[in-house]
Amino acid sequence: MGCQLSRVEPGWRVRGATLGQGLQGHGRMPRQMRPQLGKLVAFPLVTVSVLAAVLVWEIEHVGSIVLAVAITLVGIGVCVYVARRVRGHIDNLAEHYESMLRMAEAESRNAESANRVKDEFLATLSHELRTPLNSVLGWARLLAGGKLDDDQRAKAVQAIERAGWAQSRLIEDLLDVSRIVAGQLRIAPRPTLVQPLVETVVQTLHPAASAKQIDVITRLDPTIGPISADSDRLQQIVWNLLSNAIKFTSVGGRVIVEVAPRGQDVCIAVVDNGTGFTPDTASHLFERFRQGDSSTTRQFGGLGLGLGIVRHLVEAHGGTVRAASEGLHRGARFEVRLPLRPAEEYVADVAPPRELSPLLRGISVLVVDDDPAALDFARASLEQFGAVVTTAATASEARERFVREPPDVLLSDLKMPGGDGLQLIRMVRELDAARGRTTPAAALTALARTEDRRQALSAGFQMHVTKPIDPFELAVAVEQLAHAAV
Repeated sequence: MGCQLSRVEPGWRVRGATLGQGLQGHGRMPRQMRPQLGKLVAFPLVTVSVLAAVLVWEIEHVGSIVLAVAITLVGIGVCVYVARRVRGHIDNLAEHYESMLRMAEAESRNAESANRVKDEFLATLSHELRTPLNSVLGWARLLAGGKLDDDQRAKAVQAIERAGWAQSRLIEDLLDVSRIVAGQLRIAPRPTLVQPLVETVVQTLHPAASAKQIDVITRLDPTIGPISADSDRLQQIVWNLLSNAIKFTSVGGRVIVEVAPRGQDVCIAVVDNGTGFTPDTASHLFERFRQGDSSTTRQFGGLGLGLGIVRHLVEAHGGTVRAASEGLHRGARFEVRLPLRPAEEYVADVAPPRELSPLLRGISVLVVDDDPAALDFARASLEQFGAVVTTAATASEARERFVREPPDVLLSDLKMPGGDGLQLIRMVRELDAARGRTTPAAALTALARTEDRRQALSAGFQMHVTKPIDPFELAVAVEQLAHAAV
């Protein structure tokens, strides 16, 4: 008599897993699971072998049939027990194996979805960057031809300006997303009045609304005091929401911008009667690189970055943002809530506006840039405010001009051939040390990363100004530098 374990056929499936075949799509069983299965198989074999040896010894030496039968029954019981344990462990391994398969399949689907989103985003990015560039180059060629009348020239200038700022906005959004991902997007809160800020944004986007005959209505509660906010970032929030509403509102539509108190918060709401959205779309509205769906992106343009940036900026201010719509073609409401700052905490620490032209009159400015167009722009911008502008195309030329006639303010690009702006400012600081004074200096550059700003300030610049820049803002920067040195 003896004890035998039933043989498991190679094709036998245990709860969906085929032994000897491994995971479907994965070839073989994972290496870390093989020792466990080996132990489970080896243990019963060793047990049966020991029992068989005992049985043979008893029969040969004792000669007792009863004892042999008893030992055999015990052996059978042990074998059954071990077989059940083995089966249980194999079932557990199979469940673990199936779980690993499900996780692998889910990760594969997520990776495919992410790759699809990235591919769509890159295709959209190419389109969105080329569109304003086509407008700029096209109108520039027409202007160069000299055959446009005064009205056409004015139209060309406006089109080039709109296209330039549109491209600038795209680039800024990309940089902001990069800063958000790296955890480097910071806010600098200060007492800020919301109403004039909203009015500024509405005026800025008035041409875009007028082009579609969209009526923009403002309802601003004048009793709301200042809030603690980064005015530039708050303006960016409102700009993104309003431009988004104008984009998705049909010709002849209406957009309402509201500012009103809501308990301990100030509520900034942008309401339109445009395309609206479905509940399925709502779940993706504030995700980066998403814009409803790819067909919507192609129809209305944009990169799908604006609302993702809005959410991050609002949350950085300690606020909330939400969107609501009754469905497609039923309009939408975007609402931002930010904590109110008590009126008694407000300190009017913003200096009253000053007349810039007299303040810049007589101030000498040395502008250094290897781009002739950038030099012409800086000269024209600053001279209209009364500054005396000298230009240099290289760091060595700038050094010669600096030694011959030191300027009141230095503006320099960072990336130039034959010596960059960082080398130039270090050289200027050495000359300043010999003269016993410090020349106010700003880096005027397209390098806009946090690391670029840190390097510029560490090298000796007092200010880091990113291109493109408005002529008025450039004049303000020069005025601040010049009077900080007084």
